[in-house]
Amino acid sequence: MSIVITQCKHKITEIEGEQVCKDCGVVIGYSETASIVDWKSHNPGLFGMADLYYLVSKVAKNLHLPSYAIQTIIHTSSKLRKMQITKKQAILFAIVYSCRIHNIPRLLEDIFYELEKSSGKKVRYSENSLLKLLNKISSKVTDSELFISPPNKEYYLQAYLAKIQEVLSNDVDEQYFEIIRVRALKQIKEIHSDPSTAAKDAILQNTSRILRTKLREVLA
Repeated sequence: MSIVITQCKHKITEIEGEQVCKDCGVVIGYSETASIVDWKSHNPGLFGMADLYYLVSKVAKNLHLPSYAIQTIIHTSSKLRKMQITKKQAILFAIVYSCRIHNIPRLLEDIFYELEKSSGKKVRYSENSLLKLLNKISSKVTDSELFISPPNKEYYLQAYLAKIQEVLSNDVDEQYFEIIRVRALKQIKEIHSDPSTAAKDAILQNTSRILRTKLREVLA
């Protein structure tokens, strides 16, 4: 599937997964079918950046990100590298940015952990520490369009539900998880604390006392 501005009067051609105007070179849209291999093999400017693309593809796979999100990550991290931002910081920012604009709920700490693990490390930082790191990276970004909006309660809720689903699958059936999900979605509207805390409270308040202790550890 391609995203194209149909009212554009220019001649449009597809180059490396992008819809490009033949007359002025403006990128009109992109194709979701282009793979990372296509990008690496057809764009001479990507030679020497194979390590970045390998790392992006590995982290994206572990985070179960769709192909269109991966394309955004590649575009964004490539731009950030030109701003003298380190490779790992560029990828971290790009993944968070891609998840937010495409509304794919992934927690910042999980993104960072998968990035570290794919680099041969297994490091977990607190959410506050990672927010400070993300803000530090953001201060170096010179492109005003690359703005990461803060996640709302619903974004956190979906991310936390995905996080606990596998844990709950060992103790309860899918129907019970669905009950938690539906009730949490309703209750979160009435909780007015910060988004992350509100999402955790909405889940825990709708979980049995037996499982609550276990989920607190997962959501810590």
